[in-house]
Amino acid sequence: MQEPKPIGFKNSQYPKMIGQLLHSNQFLKVFSLSALILLFMVLGVILVMATKEPMVITLGPDGKAIERISLPKAEDQIREGIKKYLEKRYQWEPENVMKKLKESESFITGQSLKAFRGAVLNVAKFSTDKQVSQKVYPNTIEVNLEKNTALITGDRVTAIQGLKAAGNLKLELTFESGPRTEMNPWGIYISKEREE
Repeated sequence: MQEPKPIGFKNSQYPKMIGQLLHSNQFLKVFSLSALILLFMVLGVILVMATKEPMVITLGPDGKAIERISLPKAEDQIREGIKKYLEKRYQWEPENVMKKLKESESFITGQSLKAFRGAVLNVAKFSTDKQVSQKVYPNTIEVNLEKNTALITGDRVTAIQGLKAAGNLKLELTFESGPRTEMNPWGIYISKEREE
């Protein structure tokens, strides 16, 4: 008779596979949750860095830090531009009248340039023929931003062949804003002059 062979039960593979699958799902869940937390932390840091004002340190030619100052007022910039225009347009000698009046053209609007050239041509001719020089000393420059006008009051000294005469200066300039150039860094362009 034959000996009975022991019957070996084969363990089913399914419960073991299900256990491994459940274990790996837990691992994936924990990994996903930790990645999500890390993502929110990084987004928070990026948001804080993006909304933070950048630190800019400006250095001068000598390597020292330049102090931060506020922007100048519009009236002050216009006033400085008008002072430069007055220096070019109303302060000249017979030797440099053409040069000064040519330089003052950088403060005139394109529409008014032809009329301006015609007016200053007579001034330049009179100055060179009669040996006339002129200087102006503005006392006040009142800027009205609503009307785009500037009222200049001061003194004018005119010398004709060495004889000097002083008079009052009352000038109203109508200006407009335009592109800033090397000759006109203020971007102030005169469209109309009215002298009283």
